[in-house]
Amino acid sequence: MTLFSRTPLGGDFFTRIPAPGVVAAAALAMIRMLRNRRAAHRLADMPDYLLSDVGLRRDDVHDALTAGWREDPTFQLALKAARRRRCL
Repeated sequence: MTLFSRTPLGGDFFTRIPAPGVVAAAALAMIRMLRNRRAAHRLADMPDYLLSDVGLRRDDVHDALTAGWREDPTFQLALKAARRRRCL
């Protein structure tokens, strides 16, 4: 009787390495997230009258930028602007 089961190195080792396509997709998603976060920071630098032309308020931009790093702030801002346009 053994305490540890032995598995072949080849089968277990290659299942832990992600496919190159997965790595490339993750890298592209991170680049897109950084670009969108930079765009949201540019929105935060805009004056209030320009933000209102887009359909946003300064609070919307602040809330989107203080969300978690995994969330896309520009997606949240687009949703808020669309909701505000629909209500008006």
